[in-house]
Amino acid sequence: MEFSSKYIIFVVKTNRSVNLKFHAMNRFVLSAVLLAATVFSYAQNNNLDDVMYKTEVVPVKVSNFNGQTLPAAPKGKNKTITLIRTSFSTPLNDYNALARPELKLGNIIGHPTLGWDDTDYSIPDIVPEFYGDGCVLNDVFYDGDYPVAIYGRKPKTEPFSWGESEKDISRRGRYPHLIMLLDPAREVKKVYDTSSMAFPPKNRGADIDRQSVDWAVVKDGILYFSISGLMGFDKGQNAYVVAVDISTDKTLWVSKPNTCNTNNFLILDNSIICGFGDSGKPDFINVLNRFTGVQKQQLWVANAPNWLAIGSDGRLYVSLYNKHVAFKISR
Repeated sequence: MEFSSKYIIFVVKTNRSVNLKFHAMNRFVLSAVLLAATVFSYAQNNNLDDVMYKTEVVPVKVSNFNGQTLPAAPKGKNKTITLIRTSFSTPLNDYNALARPELKLGNIIGHPTLGWDDTDYSIPDIVPEFYGDGCVLNDVFYDGDYPVAIYGRKPKTEPFSWGESEKDISRRGRYPHLIMLLDPAREVKKVYDTSSMAFPPKNRGADIDRQSVDWAVVKDGILYFSISGLMGFDKGQNAYVVAVDISTDKTLWVSKPNTCNTNNFLILDNSIICGFGDSGKPDFINVLNRFTGVQKQQLWVANAPNWLAIGSDGRLYVSLYNKHVAFKISR
């Protein structure tokens, strides 16, 4: 992926009396500093409807892929909700089945695409469809304090064996790894790059080892996002929820692996409700403390959970592979 970047240049002053033998080392250090500046922070100019806007790009730093949760929540933020299973139902295996007036679906109804085939592709005016030279909009989320958009690589135009190409199927960006915060109060839009969360060993040339952003929300100055990829190539390091402080760009916590690969998650009070499911592994609904990332509750479900929604009756509804399950929410 190529960026036309604006780099930060550091000026290093040296004492003229320093012995010449240190000059080579100084040049090496300066080169390393310049390289670090280009890797860890850069700006990019973009054009949207003939109006130039600027983005600040910040890589998400994750040092421990086995989870990096916090030991304690801020005062008064430790209590999380409790889920109590109430009923199963007849098949309900599609998020459109949950898109009913009586259910609060978070921002699912706010997606720019309600179908993979682009049958309802409607991009809000504030959202650029393209980013940089190689990325295309995948989705827009409205569940938090302001909209958040995610971008992935351009769909390929080479046809499959049956004649269609990726672009023929959908123009959405593939394997989204860029998260753009569309804060209306900021002239410079912030973009978080999650490329560092590729499966180990990292192989940036292959999509098969890439974790993709599934859902992203900014709430109370914190960016929460879920990221997952194809199981079996992950060495057990897959399906996370991550929290980033957008004022400092510091990663606050990373959940344990195999915590969240549902299509969405919900933020409720001090809690994040999400789910994990995979062929050959047990399937669960999980409740995390959103200030620490610590798992507070785990409930088994019959098969892979897909979408989560809260009904007008205050219950949690989760669509599974071939049915749905409902939970009473206890505060």
